[in-house]
Amino acid sequence: MKRLPSREQVLALLDRLDQEPADALESDVLDFKRWQDARASMSEAIETAACFANADGGVIVFGVRDRVVGRRQAITGCTGYDVDTWQRAIYDATRLNLTVEIEELLVPEGNLLLVRVPRGPAPPYGTTAGLYQIRVGKNCMPYSPEAFQRRQVALGAIDWSAQPAEDLGLDALDGVEIARLRNTIESLRPQSPLLLLSDQELLEAIGAVRDGELTRAGLLLLGKRTVLARVLSQHEVIYLYEPTPVDIGFREDLKAPLLYIVQRTQELIQHPERNPVHTLRLGLFHVQIPAYPEESFREAILNALIHRDYLEPGSIYIHHRQREMVVSSPGGFIGGITPQNILHHEPKARNRLLAEVFQKIGLVERAGIGRRRIFIPPLAYGKRPPVYEADEHTVTLTLYDDSYDEALATFVVKGQQAGRQFDLDELLLLSYLREHSEIGLGQAAALLQRPEAATQDVLERLVLQPGAWLERRGKKKGVTYHLARGAAVELLGKAVYTRARGIDAVRWPELIRAYVEQHGSINNTECRELLGLGNSPSAQVRVSRLLRKLCVPDGFLHPQGAGAKRRYYLT
Repeated sequence: MKRLPSREQVLALLDRLDQEPADALESDVLDFKRWQDARASMSEAIETAACFANADGGVIVFGVRDRVVGRRQAITGCTGYDVDTWQRAIYDATRLNLTVEIEELLVPEGNLLLVRVPRGPAPPYGTTAGLYQIRVGKNCMPYSPEAFQRRQVALGAIDWSAQPAEDLGLDALDGVEIARLRNTIESLRPQSPLLLLSDQELLEAIGAVRDGELTRAGLLLLGKRTVLARVLSQHEVIYLYEPTPVDIGFREDLKAPLLYIVQRTQELIQHPERNPVHTLRLGLFHVQIPAYPEESFREAILNALIHRDYLEPGSIYIHHRQREMVVSSPGGFIGGITPQNILHHEPKARNRLLAEVFQKIGLVERAGIGRRRIFIPPLAYGKRPPVYEADEHTVTLTLYDDSYDEALATFVVKGQQAGRQFDLDELLLLSYLREHSEIGLGQAAALLQRPEAATQDVLERLVLQPGAWLERRGKKKGVTYHLARGAAVELLGKAVYTRARGIDAVRWPELIRAYVEQHGSINNTECRELLGLGNSPSAQVRVSRLLRKLCVPDGFLHPQGAGAKRRYYLT
């Protein structure tokens, strides 16, 4: 979602009117309008508000002629209006009703009106006169029923996969794929009552056929390749094995039914040369650690197939590289999901029927399990956590190889052998603390994608559990969390742990003196950076105490200034 121009940004743009007309300053979220009279401009505000609400929202600035260069000539101001009347009129004259913010902006040339229109949560929006438009670039364009349906599908408001596959009957299905469907169910859910049904009953039970009509989900799952290529030409998965940054070692374009694609991509990725396995030896136990865990990449591909926008042009891409695997699919996140909240946000399916079909078959589990399948295996093997990225048109998931952290993998395996189960929160924290000396509540909340209160509950549970690997330090706002001694020794090694906890601290006064001799003074921020203590509240308090301790009469520093401006100098 785009950020709308602020009051300050509008003022800054007005300063550019001496060099260019307002029309050149407009965008898909900003429109300048000349002032006619209160009635005519109000009518224009109603139409433009509906136009903006159907897109990303926007700001309408009344009182500026948009094709005139020169600030004095361009800004005419607004007169004879009533803000409350405008707000009521826009609400009453739009369907669905729109609530906008209107503010007055006083500039030397006159008074401007800023109408701030939010992005509509449930488009389409139009006027009571029946005018429907949508903002495209700097213009309001007709909003056709077809364009509206496409947008509804993109937002997940309409289940595209549940719609009938128009003008297609059951003869569009491939008997080989129906047999593959039965084999898949039998291998994943051998006791499923679906296996007792006839083919026709099976297709109806999973949703491939509804009310005697073939659904788009059924076509995607079981359709003949010739039919898929003709009616769903955008459906394609492209697998690329890239052994070096400049070489494509292997490519396969898959325009095929979904079950075949799932099976074939698994075969391509699991090729021994492309997905090598490392062996972790723990006494009599050997743990096989693949470059890319099957559970993770399989779930990533399933998500791409189920949740892509099938009306968007473009293919699903699987870039299989030595250090990373990147899976991208057309269509952004829907329903408020972002890369920053995906771990715990309620699941939203763009293609709900297709998701239900995969669940009935046994290829996907109940809500929330899939994300854990993607993240937990690589984290448990000591690999970097997967990363989601998204914009309005594409979702990308990156899985990392980079070998693995043997110490962390060993720590997790030993814990599991002792009967302990590491959940996603624990593994994310372990991975972070393997590279960082501490974590604060705010950092942990962002890492776990949880509210601070819920994050604190997680942290305290880990601190208080038997055989805890996490410990708390500091008080109140200065609390930070660290690896407990036993876990730190296992994960970092005795030498690293001892140096981090003791030897370096002995040399801190010496390092601080050398810094001040070279630079003339030091403050709290510079000292924390020098000692590698980070920016947590407890680190700030710790350094503040250290610097005070090094002041006269017992030390070699003296302070000047107060609060954030305090600096320390040699005596």
